[in-house]
Amino acid sequence: MNRSLQELIELTVFGLIALLVGVGVLWLVGWLLGLFSVLLTWLAGLIWSLLKFIIPIAIIAGAVYFLVRLAQQPKPAPATPVVPFAAPPSPTVSTPDTTSSDQAAAADSQTNETQQDGNKPA
Repeated sequence: MNRSLQELIELTVFGLIALLVGVGVLWLVGWLLGLFSVLLTWLAGLIWSLLKFIIPIAIIAGAVYFLVRLAQQPKPAPATPVVPFAAPPSPTVSTPDTTSSDQAAAADSQTNETQQDGNKPA
């Protein structure tokens, strides 16, 4: 494949331009990554300085929380013998107490009703 001198010069110039653009893009990406690394370094420093104060405070707060929780737990009751399969206590049924005067009043009302029924004409 024979190429003319003009084609060879054009290919060389286009190659050099492409190389120059590639180097420029790499330089720009490196510069942006450098700025990004400065930003990330600042963020890491901020997080580290916050953690230097937060972690000891969190440890102290956790210890206080568990001490308060331990202090508020009810004391265990003394051991009682366990009866297996024990029946539950039977429920007590409360009924109203009827006194003798209540019973007498009920009997009087029944006799009055029967007497009134007997006086009615059939």
